[in-house]
Amino acid sequence: MSGRATRVAALTAGTAALGAATAGLLWARPEEWPPPPGELVDVAGETLHVLAGRGGSGPTVVFESALSCPCTEWAWVLRALDGRIPYLAYDRPGNGWSSLRTSPVAAAEFNALTRDLLRSLGLPGPYLLVGHSVGGLLVRAFAANHPEDTAGIVLVDSSHPDQLDRSAAQRDSIALMHHGVASMILRTRFGVLRGDDTDFGALHELPHGIAGPSAGVMRRPEPWRAARRELGLWHTRWAAEVRKAATPASTPVAVVTSGVQATGDPAHARMQAELAALSSVSRHDLVAEATHDGLVMQEENAAHVTDAVRWALAALREREATG
Repeated sequence: MSGRATRVAALTAGTAALGAATAGLLWARPEEWPPPPGELVDVAGETLHVLAGRGGSGPTVVFESALSCPCTEWAWVLRALDGRIPYLAYDRPGNGWSSLRTSPVAAAEFNALTRDLLRSLGLPGPYLLVGHSVGGLLVRAFAANHPEDTAGIVLVDSSHPDQLDRSAAQRDSIALMHHGVASMILRTRFGVLRGDDTDFGALHELPHGIAGPSAGVMRRPEPWRAARRELGLWHTRWAAEVRKAATPASTPVAVVTSGVQATGDPAHARMQAELAALSSVSRHDLVAEATHDGLVMQEENAAHVTDAVRWALAALREREATG
């Protein structure tokens, strides 16, 4: 999560001037919604934005995004899998183009919504679960809550349930993250984003045709409100749920770690190694030049995530073949 803190920190510069900048804009409207790149699906009281691939042979790969990120963050990986492997990436309630009506709180509630969505789309389990950052907590919770629907796990610079206790750098970043998200809620609400606010991390490095809508949706206040909500849930609810979660030792687990994060925070590196040790069938890749966001959103780094997904699928097929 410290990579998210770095990005949010950049967005908080100049917040002191925000009140003056918005003084005459109380009736200004947020920017219009960009067209969604995927489809909108009604399920369990929500309208969820999904990117779904139904071609190829299973198991279905299910993607959980990082805090505040639209599901388009996976675009490079999805392009590599498209037509070969069925997949689902979706915006959690309030994120991206998805509604926020039912207000799930517990990780188990998010997991149930994900499973309902998969069933409504006719994507059968078991699933290979892929989680980036805080999405890693949610996929680990899914594996514990629905073991019969879980085939394997890929953790992409994943949050660790104990990181605020064990990493001073990440613990110190929390107040800054809350401040940055609150600032972006106001900036997007009143349309006072500056030029240096609008890269939104590495979103601008997504494929042509995806980068624009992805940045456009982040110019709305709704995803930032969802980020504020999830930031609280992450370290008050989700981490506690995952501490109680058990991963079967034979479940294939791949871990892909940002080298920039691991170098800057040795505690992060140690916890990433612990995630790889969750299973006796595991793989751990350290991508030396990748940042927390760039690990997924930059094409050359996303290839490592795709390789980890393919490795996990191969491990599953080998297990099935040997019985």
